[in-house]
Amino acid sequence: MDQLLVIDDEPEYLAELIEALGFRGHATISVGRGAEAIATLRRDPAIRVVLTDMRMPDMDGIALIKAVQDTFPGRKINFLMMTGHAAPGDMAQARAAGVVRCFPKPLAFEDLCAALAELDGGRDEGV
Repeated sequence: MDQLLVIDDEPEYLAELIEALGFRGHATISVGRGAEAIATLRRDPAIRVVLTDMRMPDMDGIALIKAVQDTFPGRKINFLMMTGHAAPGDMAQARAAGVVRCFPKPLAFEDLCAALAELDGGRDEGV
């Protein structure tokens, strides 16, 4: 199973999400800011999936994705996005930036797990 990086600026929400993903067998790393995400990706080349919030104070999710793509041009990373502000224009912009799936908040956890299983070749350990 690929290493998963989760970025969200709401610490309580992030902690709950990481705990739930852990119960499903997902190896996760979490950070609260875009700059931390770039540093984490630099330190850990095993990360292949990034789940990011759309709206964050230091850089939004789309800016983060573009920064990751520019910083690690040869690296295969799949991007998932979650947002509490799911405007159709934002979702189209996210898909144009390379996001595989967009999830509205509150997150439909089973949908997220299904997307992670698809990215991992159909395996969903811990079910």
